[in-house]
Amino acid sequence: MFQHAPIPCRATTADEQQLRPAPAMLLRKTLLLLAISLAPALKAETFTLHSPDNRLEITVHTTPQLQYQLKVDGEVLIKPSAIGLQFADGMHIGKQLVVQGQQQKTVNEQLRPEVKVRTAVIQNHYNELIIDFKQNFSLNFRLFNEGAAYRFEGKQADQAELTQEQAEFNFVAGTYSYFPFEKNFRTATQPTFTPLPAKNIDGDELGSLPALFVAKGVNLLLTETDLQDYPGLWLQGKGDGSIYGVHPKDLDLSKQNPQNPEQTGEFTAHVAKVSRERSYPWRIIGVARSDAELLNIQLSYLLAEPSRIGAPGWIKPGQIAWDWYNENNFKDVDFKAGINTETYKYYADFAAKFGIENILIDDGWSTHDDVLTVLPTIDVKAIIAHAKKQGVDVQLWVPWSGLDKNMEAAMALYKKWGITGLKIDFMNSDSQSMVNFYWRAAAMAAKYQLMVNFHGSYKPAGIHRTYPNVLTREGVKGLENHKWSDAITPAHNLHLPFIRMIAGPMDYTPGAMRNAHRKDFNAVFSRPMSLGTRAHQLAMFVLYESPLQMLADTPNSYLAEPEIPAFISKIPTVWDNFKVLHANIGEYLLLARQNGNNWYVAGMTNDQPRTFPVKLDFLPKGSYQLELIKDGINADRHAEDYKLEKRVVKAGDTLDIPMVAGGGFAAILTPL
Repeated sequence: MFQHAPIPCRATTADEQQLRPAPAMLLRKTLLLLAISLAPALKAETFTLHSPDNRLEITVHTTPQLQYQLKVDGEVLIKPSAIGLQFADGMHIGKQLVVQGQQQKTVNEQLRPEVKVRTAVIQNHYNELIIDFKQNFSLNFRLFNEGAAYRFEGKQADQAELTQEQAEFNFVAGTYSYFPFEKNFRTATQPTFTPLPAKNIDGDELGSLPALFVAKGVNLLLTETDLQDYPGLWLQGKGDGSIYGVHPKDLDLSKQNPQNPEQTGEFTAHVAKVSRERSYPWRIIGVARSDAELLNIQLSYLLAEPSRIGAPGWIKPGQIAWDWYNENNFKDVDFKAGINTETYKYYADFAAKFGIENILIDDGWSTHDDVLTVLPTIDVKAIIAHAKKQGVDVQLWVPWSGLDKNMEAAMALYKKWGITGLKIDFMNSDSQSMVNFYWRAAAMAAKYQLMVNFHGSYKPAGIHRTYPNVLTREGVKGLENHKWSDAITPAHNLHLPFIRMIAGPMDYTPGAMRNAHRKDFNAVFSRPMSLGTRAHQLAMFVLYESPLQMLADTPNSYLAEPEIPAFISKIPTVWDNFKVLHANIGEYLLLARQNGNNWYVAGMTNDQPRTFPVKLDFLPKGSYQLELIKDGINADRHAEDYKLEKRVVKAGDTLDIPMVAGGGFAAILTPL
């Protein structure tokens, strides 16, 4: 339901008072009327807005510096923090502003995403304050029960060079952070999250989004959305607990390094060139009083532009068998494995056997420079024909630089071949020009009914709502890092659902079949292993959100233990609802998800063994077939040890499922 409730200039109720500007001084009625008649511009300097549940409060000061302050449950968590925009021609939206008016409204409606990533229905309930300035700009604040967001909107129809956006987050003393440190702006955005006091972050440090801060026990998650024709927001600190936003300089994408496709373009002298008649990206502060409540935050989706795809029925979430992680290291086959036709026919046979919807042909089918010509070692059209006969779709990897040279010709060709989706890679930037590439690629893919998975990418920032054919993206330190690093620890895996995943879907690419504890682990590029148990890997298929979910290991590794792919292939990739059972950032997560009449429950722990009661009180009354994969009795010594159990349970029963260090479990509950 939509309600529009502007606050009139009259005696107001207590609820209305919280949304209207506070007067600077009291005047007698006659003097007040005279002042209003003589001064068309609103003189108020302070505005206050509350969330629908009245527990969040934003106070906006317009003079002398545009600032906001955030209270949660009456406690100040972000002290007055400056915001604004500065342009090369001297315009400064942040100082010496003249208020011309203000509007307020309440919106309470239900949204039904075309791709139901976390839930089939999302409640969009907020109070909104829009302050209009004489400088042809307005400031829009929205307060949800789950957080706050603001954006600037310009009304001056001219082109301008943006020199700086001021975006401060002046946290109270004692705030600490899970900070995503980055070395520089040219990155695939794959940070780990380092716990440290916010005051230890200074101007020499650089962090990407999303980032999590904890102030007085309350989680504050910073991210952005509706990022269009604009550079991404990054974070630095002042060494006193105050964090501020910075942007990368724009990239000249025409200047490429042909020897290194990951070195995208050359940085220019400017941050962005924009039309001032536009909406700017939303700056989001998600609010959660517990770690479990972080999963209630879906503001990145809610604040993004609605879908531009009128008939999205061709968009098909599902699972996909993947070749690059395991480097096609096959055994027990009668052909030479590699980037060739027989190898991918084998992938298609494997996918068909277990009902996996897609296979991916990753890097190696073409050169990076020419993505219109197939190399002679592989027959892509023959692979597609073989897969289609078995009901399996084929998706294709392409480097962004080769694709952008002939984007429409390439996508038209792929569609003609029968390709259904693209994995687009190596962007490694969220400069303005590269952000614009994402939008060009998503729009062109939608035109040819191709799904998209962005790799070498920045975090999700709204495009997955506007173009729901963008099913997922990387922007996460995922499984592939095991090939060269031991940084993908069980603790890291338990940071991701509470921080990175809150921004949107993440292509972690789970499913490793070679599993090891720390004492047995080695980073091996061509035959990688994962840290943590087999059941820890399987839990990711329930816990991690990605409408396109990879199976990372070789077909013959799965075929050697067929109950593993049989179990994985029963797990959906989109969800109707969820319930958090137990949660602690970096420690453990137990979660139940619903798809149709079935429920799926999974848990992971860090390097501490744990057993939690899993009470099945979220189930509708009745009996259920339980199919459970958990850590085996020797999984504390041999990480690949697991146990499969099948039995009947009832709604309200309690399961006690032990997890070894680095362990986990996954369960499917089907009504009888």
